[in-house]
Amino acid sequence: MLPQIKTILYTTALGSHTRPVFRFAVGLARQHNARIVLLHVVEPLNNSVRFLMESYLSPEKAHELHHEATRGVLEKFHKRLEAFCAEELGATLEQTEVISEIRVISGVPYEVILHEADRCKADLIVMGTHTGGARRVDFLGSTTRRLTLLSKRPVLIVPVTDSSSNEWPEALI
Repeated sequence: MLPQIKTILYTTALGSHTRPVFRFAVGLARQHNARIVLLHVVEPLNNSVRFLMESYLSPEKAHELHHEATRGVLEKFHKRLEAFCAEELGATLEQTEVISEIRVISGVPYEVILHEADRCKADLIVMGTHTGGARRVDFLGSTTRRLTLLSKRPVLIVPVTDSSSNEWPEALI
């Protein structure tokens, strides 16, 4: 018996090269009558930036500024994801049955993805990864590699290229 796929966690970096991956996830969801939870992870400030902020500002002011900036970035990315869905699906989130939720969260990408997969009880995680060209063998990024090693659920990796074309690279067909 084949496993049922009812919830797909689709994680995206929102680059233009990820559109084929999104289309793949939508096609898969429609084929299985599943819903998609769309996730974008915003990485937190690194230690160097935090150190600089705290060197010139009081700890309270640095924390407040970081909180405001993070909230603004999260809201901006949420709107970008809504626009992305509208462009690709030709409908708003309320009009589509495929996308059930959009989540934009700040944190370490692989940790957030694993946590969100548990939270939404995803049956499958779908993500894209750069191929870096037809001759490149080590095409998995660090987030993808960690997910494939640590995930308790299947991870579907869809290769993408940096070209402006939305076609699959010949070497991967």
